[in-house]
Amino acid sequence: MVSLLVAGFVDETVAFLPFGALEPLRHDLGLNYASAAALLALYPGVGLVGGVFGVLADRHSRRLIAAGGALGYAAGLFLFAAGTNVPMLVVAVTVMGFAGDAMIRATDVALVDVAGDRLELAVARATLLGTIGDLAGPALLAVCLTTGLGWRAAFVVAGLGMAAYGLLLASQPLPAPARPPDVSGDGGPRPRHEIGAVLRDRRVFRLGLLAALVDVFDEPFLAFAIAYLVTTRGQPAGVAALTAGVGLAGGVAAAAWASRVERAEITPSAVAALLVGGVGAIVLAPHPVVAALGAAGVGAAVNLAWISLEPRILTLRPGQAGTTSAVVSAVAQLAVLVPLVAGVLADGAGISTALLLYLALALVFAMLNRRDRGTRIPVADDQVLRSSRR
Repeated sequence: MVSLLVAGFVDETVAFLPFGALEPLRHDLGLNYASAAALLALYPGVGLVGGVFGVLADRHSRRLIAAGGALGYAAGLFLFAAGTNVPMLVVAVTVMGFAGDAMIRATDVALVDVAGDRLELAVARATLLGTIGDLAGPALLAVCLTTGLGWRAAFVVAGLGMAAYGLLLASQPLPAPARPPDVSGDGGPRPRHEIGAVLRDRRVFRLGLLAALVDVFDEPFLAFAIAYLVTTRGQPAGVAALTAGVGLAGGVAAAAWASRVERAEITPSAVAALLVGGVGAIVLAPHPVVAALGAAGVGAAVNLAWISLEPRILTLRPGQAGTTSAVVSAVAQLAVLVPLVAGVLADGAGISTALLLYLALALVFAMLNRRDRGTRIPVADDQVLRSSRR
């Protein structure tokens, strides 16, 4: 169980590095900002096709896919560290994106079988570790840069850690798929029929829309919020930037609370109220403290939304957790359009209009949650959870 829970921590730790190293990388390789931005856009962009690993994890060895993904991720990190030109970095980023998808999707599907009806508690703990990984990545890069080792050293260290994690996964007896890879009675491939069934399930697309609305309030939202606080509310840039840190702290606190065995149920209405209230507080922001509290509310709401949403995605169609997750992730890519629209609105009508767009999307999230409460997964006894650890 532990080896599966730390997958998010490992992924979030290394995922920050290409973005955090943007400026020293650009300087060392003589890249312009357009080339560097295109390179970094490729990193999450391969997720559009990386969903195939979720489909494979439903029917093939999760251990092979997860361990192979982690080792491939390590290879991509080493290649990035050795990169001396754009083609090398493109290959490295592509390998990292594909391999990371393989690792995460396979460990997610395996977690469904290992955790059983304690899945929400397991997801909460994995989310907490992933949020801590959000801090570990910047810390690793900062240490390497301030000590003079350079950004390449950070990628080497991350690659070594990822390779060790891959070997750990390879040694774990991860559960096999419930059904063997075979074909249907009419001679057609059963996976094709099952994928079609997922695509025809309206519940999957509803969850995809909810996932997209959660993704909307990630880092790009904080970027617009900071710009709004500086230009419209007149806050000093340093004070406004602290808003992002407070938002992360809110996410950590929420995940830590959700990781407790004895806690109240996470209800969609409470999460929606926290999100709407947090965004509204930032928009009103009569004082920096109010804005900071709003950011904490948004950070907490995002993590709580994922903790309640991911178990619903993974258990919606038994035996098809990976396929369902892949389709949901594809639909959730709609979130990448929101910063583009917000940027156009900010240029044409002011940054305040962009923040009002985010407030409107928070309200849409609240309305969709009222119509789609889903099946709640009970919080189980911690002793039972510990007994299932591998």
